[in-house]
Order: sequence, then structure tokens, then C-alpha cells
Amino acid sequence: MSSGTDTDMSGAVGPDATETVADRAEDHRAAQEGEEEEAAVPGSISNDELFDVLSNRRRRYTLHYLKQNGDEPVEMGDLSTKVAAWELGIEPEALAYDERKRVHTSLYQYHAPKLDDAGIVNYDSQRGTIELTRAGADLDLYLEAVAGREIPWSTYLLLLSVFGASLMGAVWLDVPPLTAIPDATWGLFVAVAFLASSAVFVYDNRYSMRLGGEGPPPEAGEDDD
Repeated sequence: MSSGTDTDMSGAVGPDATETVADRAEDHRAAQEGEEEEAAVPGSISNDELFDVLSNRRRRYTLHYLKQNGDEPVEMGDLSTKVAAWELGIEPEALAYDERKRVHTSLYQYHAPKLDDAGIVNYDSQRGTIELTRAGADLDLYLEAVAGREIPWSTYLLLLSVFGASLMGAVWLDVPPLTAIPDATWGLFVAVAFLASSAVFVYDNRYSMRLGGEGPPPEAGEDDD
């Protein structure tokens, strides 16, 4: 009886135990695969981190210069000189020592480490070099509203749409003195206004408001608020 009982118990317990071990092995293998996949994917940057980075003009200038230099590491001294010149709206050769030193200190102690923590750059404080990470290089950074620009494009286009609709409504209702001009002329005026605004919008966003484009940053030489 004892032998039969032991056999029955081992038969009942064996499959459950084997299934539990198999499940744990599968979970472990899946976890390892997940870690490998996570390691293979470049670090992503959240919107909050990106907005925080772009909230400071000196960091925007840094990213602009790094994107212009592509994958090449940049000397912190060269970066400081360029950023200081853009901020003051002068040529790098015209910079005073104190002007360049002030920017260099803030980049070295605060802004470069912050960009590094966000995963956008690799900053080597020992060598004094900084370069974009893969995630930073993949970022397409556009600035819609910056210092000195009171009306962003989204607001402007909305106002233009309201103006165009109101104008054409008044023309349709024959509101004087609009009746002095043919309806087709008013329609052409609204169409041209939208076409011209759209062309400027495309150029502004593709070139003049894009970090990493040719020339100085979009807001170079403007005063901070």
C-alpha cells in the first residue's frame, strides 16, 4: 500500500513540478530576450525631456552647432566660442575673453551634462569634447515660437482663416463698401494670401526655423526675455 501510494503521489506531483520549471525557464528566456532587445534599441527621448532641453537658448545653440558638425566630436572650446558669438550677434574673432569664458563655464558645468543625462549627447568632461548620440542625431528639431516671435505660425494661420472666412462672408452678403470690388477679385485676394502664407510657412519650418540648418540658429542675436 505504501509503495502504491508513493507511486500515485509521485505521478501526481511530477507533471505539475515539471510544468512549473518549464514555465519559469520560459519566463527567464523571455526576460533575457526583452533585455537584449531593449539594449539594441537606442535610448528614446520623451517629449518632456525634449521640451526641457529646448527651453534654454544656450542648449538650443549647442544642438544647432553639433548638428551642423554631424557625427564628429566637437571641442568644448570651439563650441563655447560659437555659442557666445551667436548670443552676442558678433563674429567669433570679436569676442572678449570674459564673454567666451562665461559661456564656456556654463556649458561645461551645467548644459553639457544636462544634455548628456537626456541621452542627446555624449559629453566627455575629461577630454573636453561633446558629440551627438544616435538618438540626438535622429532628432529633427523645429522651433515654432522663440524669443522675439510674438505670434506662432499656428495662431497666425488660424487668424488668417478666420479673416478669410469673414471677408468672403461679408462679400457674399454684399456688405458695403466691399461691393465696389467684384466678388472674384476678393476671392483671388484671399487665395493669394493663403498661398503666400503657406509658401513662407514651408520655408520657415524647413530652413530658417530648423536646428542644424545652414548658418546661425533661427534666433541668433536676439535678446533673451
